[in-house]
This record gives sequence, structure tokens and C-alpha cells, in this order.
Amino acid sequence: MDIKGIDVSAYNGTIDYKKVYADKIKVAILRITERGNVIDPSFEKNYKGFRENKIKVGVYKFSYALNTDQAREEAEKVLQVLNGRKLDFPVFYDVEWSSQRQLPKAELTQIIKAFRERIRKGGYLFGIYCNTDWYNNVLDTASLPYDYWLAAYPYNDKGVVVESLRPPVGIGWQYSSKGSVAGINGYVDLDLFYKDFTGKEDSQKPEKDYKVWVGACTGNGVNVRRGPGLAYRPIEGYPYLNKGNLVDVIGEKRAADQVLWYHIRIADKYKGYIRHDYIKRV
Repeated sequence: MDIKGIDVSAYNGTIDYKKVYADKIKVAILRITERGNVIDPSFEKNYKGFRENKIKVGVYKFSYALNTDQAREEAEKVLQVLNGRKLDFPVFYDVEWSSQRQLPKAELTQIIKAFRERIRKGGYLFGIYCNTDWYNNVLDTASLPYDYWLAAYPYNDKGVVVESLRPPVGIGWQYSSKGSVAGINGYVDLDLFYKDFTGKEDSQKPEKDYKVWVGACTGNGVNVRRGPGLAYRPIEGYPYLNKGNLVDVIGEKRAADQVLWYHIRIADKYKGYIRHDYIKRV
């Protein structure tokens, strides 16, 4: 099911939140800080206005980080501004700066992971925003198996859904930068989200006191099961793992025959169990 959303910043000016809600917008992703880690001038008002009008809120941070220290600084500022406030959707790391495109993939991967690690430790969900060109040609998505919110709209953008451009992956699609929504003057970005992060178990939360690590699958066509042992059926929604696929290992448990199974998380969305000899630490 498509969940109608928008993303906004100070560029969108004064917003009539009641009218936005009446226009059936369910989610608003807010710019939280801009270049130099300066707070977006509209953030405080937008956060309060959307939440008071029953519109779910997430945030995005356009990244200017060229190394992991700068990424951590960006994350720290985001957490400082949030100050423990509730978010219904993730903190999205907006990765599309031209200077970052010049970096080796491995360096960019470490920048994103450094930001994510700090955001997750701060108690918030994490996602990546980028356009489909970056997703397909720039990012090492195999090493970054997270929730993606992807931008794809036509050159003659008219603020309507062009179904042929819908990305085949991701949890959200920014389909227009020239949309129109009641209560907002001028153009606004329009989004469709497929995942509702509210009212559900936090699939990104590791088991208590377990130090999460990244593992790679060592086989092909390996089932991820609902519990530790072959007696459990494969999980729904994810077919199987192939050699080299990366997962977060969030716990471990022994089956009835005392064989060790790892509790894993895939793409911050699916969870299940896989026998220990099908996972190696990376």
C-alpha cells in the first residue's frame, strides 16, 4: 500500500498543516540541518505543526561529509537537535553531493556507516536517500543493506506519478519535485512510502547486550528460518541468501541439537535465523 508523503525544508515557506492533513498527506520528512550543520530554520515549527496535525514525521540530513569524522559530526548535530524527540520514520542520510561522488566506494561506504552507527546508538531508525543513478552506479549497496528512499522523476515533471519510473527497490519513492499540496505555496516534493515504521517491532533493534557485527553468506540459496533449527519454516517476504550477501548478526541461539544459529537482520527489514557455518565475519 502506498503511503502519501512530502519532504520539506525552509524553502517551502510557511505551511498550513491542517490543510496538508486534509489533502491526505500521511508522512512529512523534514530537513533537520543544512550545510555547516546549521539547523534548518523551519525545522522546529514544522516538527510541531505536522505532529500536532497527526502527520507522521521523519527527518533527512543532506551530507557534506568527506570522511568518517565529518559524518559523525553531522550525526551528532542531528541527535543534538532531536534531543530525544520521537520520530515516526527514520533519519535519512541524503547522499548525493558531487564531491562525494569522487570518493572511492569503500570510503563513501565507511562515511555512511559512521553516520548510521551514531544515529542507531542515539535510538533512531536509519535510512539512505539518493536518486536512482546514485543507487545503481555510485553506492556499494551490497555493503549498505539498509532502507532506501529513492528519487526518480521525469524531465518533464508535472507532479504526477509516472509508474514506469517507480524504482523496483526501496521503501519509498520521491516521484516529483514539482508537486502541489494544499497548504503549501509553490512546488513541493511528493513521495510514496511502502513501509510504515510506526506501531511495529523495531526490526533494527539488536538483542540485548549483543554486540552486532556484519557477516557475509558463504553459500547460495540459503534459507533464513523463523527460528534456530531446520524444524522452522523459512521467513516470509525474503527468498534466500546467496554467497556474499551481507547481513547484521544481532544475536545467536542454539537449536535443539545444540548447533549454533545466528539471529540475523537483512536490509534493516527482515529478521530470521541461519546456521553459523553459512555466515563469516567481514
